[in-house]
Amino acid sequence: MDTISALIKLKNDIDKRRSDYMYSKKLDEFEALINENLQITDQEACFQLYGKKNLTNAYKSLKFRMEERLLNEIVEKCAIEEDLKTSVMPTIQLEKLVIVSTLFMKYFYRKEGIMLFEKTLKLSKRYNEPILILKTLTSILNHYSFVEPNNKLMKKTEEDIEYYTGMLLGEFKLRTVYAKISNMYVMNKGKFSKLQMDEIHQMILQVDEIKNKYKTNFTITQALDLSFFYYQTIGDYFKGLEVATKGLAEIEKFEVKDLFGIYQTKKNIAICHFFLKNYNESSKWFQETIGMVTVGSRNWINTTGLYFLNLIQANQYNELYILSCNVISNKNLVKFPIYVEQWMIREAYLHFLVRMGKIDDDVIKLNPIRSFSVNKFLNSMTFHAKDKTGQNITIQVLQILFYLLDSKYNKIIDRIDTLTQYTYRYLNKDDTFRSNNFIKMLLLMVKADFHPVRTANYTASLSKQLSNSKVVIDERSAQVEIIPYDRLWEMTMELLHNLHKKDK
Repeated sequence: MDTISALIKLKNDIDKRRSDYMYSKKLDEFEALINENLQITDQEACFQLYGKKNLTNAYKSLKFRMEERLLNEIVEKCAIEEDLKTSVMPTIQLEKLVIVSTLFMKYFYRKEGIMLFEKTLKLSKRYNEPILILKTLTSILNHYSFVEPNNKLMKKTEEDIEYYTGMLLGEFKLRTVYAKISNMYVMNKGKFSKLQMDEIHQMILQVDEIKNKYKTNFTITQALDLSFFYYQTIGDYFKGLEVATKGLAEIEKFEVKDLFGIYQTKKNIAICHFFLKNYNESSKWFQETIGMVTVGSRNWINTTGLYFLNLIQANQYNELYILSCNVISNKNLVKFPIYVEQWMIREAYLHFLVRMGKIDDDVIKLNPIRSFSVNKFLNSMTFHAKDKTGQNITIQVLQILFYLLDSKYNKIIDRIDTLTQYTYRYLNKDDTFRSNNFIKMLLLMVKADFHPVRTANYTASLSKQLSNSKVVIDERSAQVEIIPYDRLWEMTMELLHNLHKKDK
């Protein structure tokens, strides 16, 4: 009861020093007024409360106290003991304990203050919060060094300060490395020189040293993600899978689970299996990660986009159709413009798959989608119309595929002339290899007069190069693929064979 008694005494002491009770009724009235009309202006509120149109000093003081009250109430409602069970909110609860411990010391409740500091230290260590740990250790060090001297406890506190200072510096280093590599990626549009990759590799080695010395949810998750990014960039998915799998086992050992870290690592495992063409295995991991995040959140929409690619490669078209319907109909999609564009393109390809007979009629009847017009779709793509080296190619290819469905060969030839200029002007760099390759294959398809056998012969070497190159899946890349070009080419060849049989 010592702590509770001291808390009550401290609360009473603080109450005596504050004059909020004089404003309590007016503050209640002010809050009710704002709740009735959240758009109310200062002038209107001042008139309602004080009968004056000009802002008075009394109103300005009330407004300041209203802000203070709301800040205090929000902290009070957020900083609760139950939050210690999560991996996101504990810092708020721990900050509250640090503040109260400091107030105990300020108002000469030193015994209770140290007791609360020690409780805070124990919890902060459990959650590996080095900033809060160091705040707490400073007060404890002072206490055991000269207020209540205890050499053993002072020495232990000094050792803790040294260790957690190292942990804090390690976390800052991790954050700096993460920011630096992200900046390099964005500035280089997803491509790195050999010199840059060597630099990244050295940073990854430094990150691993930090992770091995300070094993926390944060250090392991950050180090894992950076290591995975490196191996993904160099295309070593066997090593990426090994790193992610071992890392997941490490993260899951923690008493307090970092759900985002687990989600991110499982997603990385799914991506590895995807690139290793273990599509059944990657499907399981993608389904698991999708189930971990809130439906309609950014992470959910991002992961469903990756799962879409996986289902395409696995030829699971019915599942692909159902997934797409769920995402397209989600009301939160509009909050993320880049994803809206991507899913509009996916929806258009969905109509193409329906026309190709890839989706069962029963599935379509249970999940009807909007009617589709190629011209209307093209006119709606204002964002990508400006993106000459990005998804514009995917949109133009879709138009050609629909022309193929309707045997409109002359229109395809007209579009191919445009694509020839397009390739020369926009797709002449290494980072556009797959787009460039696919357009060349379409040009050869026209040269072969749309004959499936001749087209296959003309494009054999290009098709092999396309199959051996890496699919671009990163949403931040201008070359992110809605449907992998190698799979699109398989569909194109299938369509040519079907048309050839029909024309006989």
